Amino acid sequence: MDRNPPLQGILLLLNQLELVSGTTVAGTFYGIAFSLYCLYLHASIPRLREHDRRRQTQFMMTFSSMIMLCGLYYLVSNAWVIQDAYIKHANFPGGPFIYETTTYNTQPVIAVGLVCVSIIDISTAAIQIWRLWVIWSSIKYGRFVVIIPLLCFFGFVALRIRTVVLDLTLPIQNLANQDTKAHTAESALQATITILPTILIAGFLIFQSWRQRKLLGKSQLSAPYMNVVAILVESYTLESTWGIIIAALNSHEQPVTQFFGNTQSYIEIIAYLLVLYRVASGRAYESQRAHEPQNTRNNLSSLHWNHTATTESSDAITSGTDMNIRPTEKKSEPDINQIQGSPA
Repeated sequence: MDRNPPLQGILLLLNQLELVSGTTVAGTFYGIAFSLYCLYLHASIPRLREHDRRRQTQFMMTFSSMIMLCGLYYLVSNAWVIQDAYIKHANFPGGPFIYETTTYNTQPVIAVGLVCVSIIDISTAAIQIWRLWVIWSSIKYGRFVVIIPLLCFFGFVALRIRTVVLDLTLPIQNLANQDTKAHTAESALQATITILPTILIAGFLIFQSWRQRKLLGKSQLSAPYMNVVAILVESYTLESTWGIIIAALNSHEQPVTQFFGNTQSYIEIIAYLLVLYRVASGRAYESQRAHEPQNTRNNLSSLHWNHTATTESSDAITSGTDMNIRPTEKKSEPDINQIQGSPA
């Protein structure tokens, strides 16, 4: 007969949150991400036939596939670990969750899972920094705007490497005694990397929208700017909220942190793919074009300076193509290899 006392209070809550968040909720979120991934691939395949976008599209499809594979491994490994703990070691003193924590750094599958989560976090954060760089580097002193987010990114990467190394090397007794300040700082930096670039990009586009209205006197020509702002804000609101909640809960050591921590990576993937899909499918600009007369569509639009089409400008924000939106300057289109960082 089992002599272990029934789980109660915080310990019971932790076991419940670990089971639900690591299986049902995580599977649901990954299913949403996978649907967006398939829709994005379907919308991007026609671009492979276009010579000027082929390399950019190939890079982004490969990059997205890598993130999806890391997310899939994290989902499967979590399910395997939870199955082992909750079925084979359900009577462990303190419950299956305590069994997981005591064997945390002895299972190679968990170690690989930590690396995959780090790849997702760092990759999605790097994309945000790169979008900010592409947008703001088009003005004279815009490069200085990237300094603070870039420092936050380097700090986040350093703290994440520290966390992974300690998780995999320290004994469980010493790991439990680690203070939460580093984890709180890491979560705060990660949230900042999501929120700050989004605000700066949106601010830049709103300013350009106002500038177009002032120069041309036609508010409808600045609509694509606001459409892109809406896409970024809508896509990253949930991820920003998730990051803020995790940072706040980490500082107070709340058990519900387990739920948000187990699902954060999937939220990041959803936000990342949502932007790519909406731009690849043309939703960044087609709603504005539907209300334009035919002669307006064939002439100058607010994102058509220096022969740069609206769709190309939307791609600049999401995947790293330069934007030429200044009517007073002429700037040659940059090499896609240099922009994408492609090794090809």
